[in-house]
Order: sequence, then C-alpha cells, then structure tokens
Amino acid sequence: MENSDNKEPMIFDILVTEGTHYEVGKQRAITFKEHYPEDIDYYITPMEGQDFLCPSEAHKRMMMIDKICPGFTEEIQGFADEINTEPEKILCYANSFHTAPNCCQFAVLPSNTSDGHFYVGRSYEYFVRDERSLCITRVKGKPKHMGFSLQNAGRMDGMNEHGLVVTMSSTAYLKPLEGHGCEFWIAIRALLDRCKDVYEARCLLEEMHVCTNANILVADASNNASIFEIASFSSHKKKITERKPVGDLILATNHYVSNEMQEFDEYHFWHSEMRYTAVWNTLLREAPNVDHEKIMNLMSTKYPFGPCCHFYSSGMGTLRSMIFDVTDKKLKVNFGPPDMNEWHSFDFDEPVGIQEVVCNYEDVIIDDPDQFWREM
Repeated sequence: MENSDNKEPMIFDILVTEGTHYEVGKQRAITFKEHYPEDIDYYITPMEGQDFLCPSEAHKRMMMIDKICPGFTEEIQGFADEINTEPEKILCYANSFHTAPNCCQFAVLPSNTSDGHFYVGRSYEYFVRDERSLCITRVKGKPKHMGFSLQNAGRMDGMNEHGLVVTMSSTAYLKPLEGHGCEFWIAIRALLDRCKDVYEARCLLEEMHVCTNANILVADASNNASIFEIASFSSHKKKITERKPVGDLILATNHYVSNEMQEFDEYHFWHSEMRYTAVWNTLLREAPNVDHEKIMNLMSTKYPFGPCCHFYSSGMGTLRSMIFDVTDKKLKVNFGPPDMNEWHSFDFDEPVGIQEVVCNYEDVIIDDPDQFWREM
C-alpha cells in the first residue's frame, strides 16, 4: 500500500571536484552555498542532545583521523573556511554520529560472468532524508575515486582508479558502539585514498583503529574479493574476520555470516535473511552466465524476491543501486529505486561541476512489520 501524502522529493547531486584536499573542500562548500544553502546547517549542527566538541577533544580526533586518512582534515578545513566557521564545528567532528544503513552487496568473479568481467553490486536502503551526493573526486597525489559521501568528506562506498572497490552494510546496528576508533565512513575513504588491492586494504584495516559494526566488502582489479566482518561492542570485545568467496561469489546484507562472528550476530532481522537468500539464490541460478543486464534485473527485483525496497518511512527504501565494473573501471548508478528509474554511467574523468537527478519513488507500508523485523 502506497503512502504518498506529503512525500518529499528525492533529489541527488553528482559533484565532480579536483585539486588539493583543501581546494576540494572549498569547492564542496561553494556548491552548497550556491545550490543548497539550506543544507549547510546540517553540517554545522550537533545531533539532538549533543554539543560541539571542546577544542582539545576535536584536536585529538583530527589527529587520529589525519593519521588514518591523510588529507581528510584539510578537506574539512577548506569546507569550514568557505562557510566561515571553525572546523571542529563541522558535523563529522561535532557528533559521535552513528548511522545504520540497510544494504546489500555482492561480488561476482569472472568465472561466473558471460563476458569475463568482474562485477560488484551494491544497493543502499535507508530513509529519504539522507546524504544524496555522488562524489567524483580527483585529489592531487591521491588516486581518483567515485563514491557516495557521508559526513561530507567521508565515503559510504566507492571505486578508485586502481580498480579497488569498497562497499559496506551495517550489522548489529542497534548495538551501541564502544571504545575508540574511526567510523566506517573514514575507513572507507582511507582505503580508497591509500590502497590498490585487497591485500593493502586488509593491512590498513588491521592497522587502523576502527570502531564500527559492519560488513566491508573489498574487491580489486586482480579478481580478489573479501568481506571483512567487524564488530566493536566494547574496548574489550572487538573483532575483525575476513570472509572469502564461495564458488567465486560473495555476498553480505545486514548480519554476520562467519562462524567466528556468531557471538556478535545480534539484531539479525528476518528481512536481512530474506534479501541475502534471494540474491544468493539468483546468483547461483544464473552462474556462470551472469552479465550486466542480469545484475540490473536482480537489483530491480522487489523484496522479498530481490533487494529493491520501497519502505522509506520505515528506513528501508532503496536510495541507490550501484554496479561496479571492476574490469573496465566503470560505474553505473540507479538513483532511487531501480524498478522506477534509469541507470546512469560514470567514469573518473567526468567534467568538473555539479548535476542533479530527480528520482521517482513510492513510499510503501510494510504489510507485516512484526515478521519483517523479527529477530532470527
């Protein structure tokens, strides 16, 4: 049943920037000032019930982030300078912000594709009111990359010019994070900026202090793929496990799969199991003849037979679907639910500037919420 009363528009922007980290940050702020001035408050307002960090605490976080992801703080400084505020008042420092997106991510290695290409698919489900910015970023001295932003300079997913793909899905997301470390959106930006392959990504993830509950999928141009299952329940109870493909397929939704992570597998909901099973069965059925068209069809298939969801008011609406062609280093994005919108193609050399995409969607009420949200 559709619930379309007072439905807000779903508008995405595609922002292409280049230069130093500082210049990229300024360009992003200029874009907001010229096109989305009403959104600037989001980036300089603490979450409800929180306050700005004191300068000493903000400095400690900046030092930690800059060690993990060099240049990140310069990008925030450029943004802050352009809107005439202190960097410690920018959202990513001001808040202990945790997000709980519901996603599906999978990798299909060339042995299972009819064209011999390596594909990574990713869908992202959440509320309509979320960051909706695809960033194609060319920072001097760093690999070009394209992916969706979170907390301004952070990334939720992406691919760099080496062919390294990084995507994520939340796990145990009602379980509070404890301990110290960077959130996944800093870790993903660091991987895109610093790594060429799965081996380097593994080493960096093991080296950095990460504080997140997530499945992070990493794939590279040498046809390697892994999912790193990470739990950060407390400073004394943290774990990261690497899961490899089975039959040259690998998949994650919003729960842990590895036996080693079962003690952390809390808030494992029915809908996550259903999406995992639907995608896995489809890939098994189509292998070894998976191709670009079949992946698009899979991602456009509605829940419970696929990952496409329209439950926006429940935080389970598909905001975007992505297909990374690791072999050709190309990206296709469907903004909004893919059963109602067109696919768009991107590469690393898009011209500097901004575009907008307005999407169609319908907000549907979940028929049986007790079953949908049932813990497994």
